[in-house]
Amino acid sequence: DLRVEVFNLLNRNNYANPSGALGNALGTGANQIQPAQPFTQAAAGSTFGLLRSTVGTTVGLGTNRQIQIAARVSF
Repeated sequence: DLRVEVFNLLNRNNYANPSGALGNALGTGANQIQPAQPFTQAAAGSTFGLLRSTVGTTVGLGTNRQIQIAARVSF
């Protein structure tokens, strides 16, 4: 038997889930937005929805391009 496994063949980045924590712009404080003002990234004061990191380096998930070849002889 001959077996070939290829992980991340195109060598693309695999991003982790974005942050789901919303800033305190709607509450009380210095960064509170006013009526008729857009809720922007700067007003949120957080990284909500931004892809800032890649997934871990487990085989097949977030690693660079990898090729594994295996051979087995059975008789």
